[in-house]
Amino acid sequence: MPTPEQVKGVAEAYITASNANDKATVLAQFAPDTVWYDPVGQPPHVGVEGVGAFYDQTRQLADRVEMKLLDLIVCGSEAAMILEIHATLGGSVMIMDCVETLEVDDAGKISGMKAYWDMSKARTRTT
Repeated sequence: MPTPEQVKGVAEAYITASNANDKATVLAQFAPDTVWYDPVGQPPHVGVEGVGAFYDQTRQLADRVEMKLLDLIVCGSEAAMILEIHATLGGSVMIMDCVETLEVDDAGKISGMKAYWDMSKARTRTT
């Protein structure tokens, strides 16, 4: 079982790589058979291939996507991340509050992830 420090490191590596638009490093954080619900209630993105396709899709919808980590809570092999997602679209930024949970397996990879967000609560600001 991964230590809390390892779980924290995986979560932080995922966010850092995503914010750097480093797809290879993002995908390296996931187990081959991972299952990611984003958002919860929609069909999951399955396996590294599914996560990669979802990553590409989100990057096509915005000029830039940045996650701002507000809090990270680790319990055992799982973590909850409280985030703001900032999606830059032309001259404006859409900001969404989000909670993402993740599970880290014995190999130190994300084996499951869930994202909770509500588009009706998104807000915009100009750049």
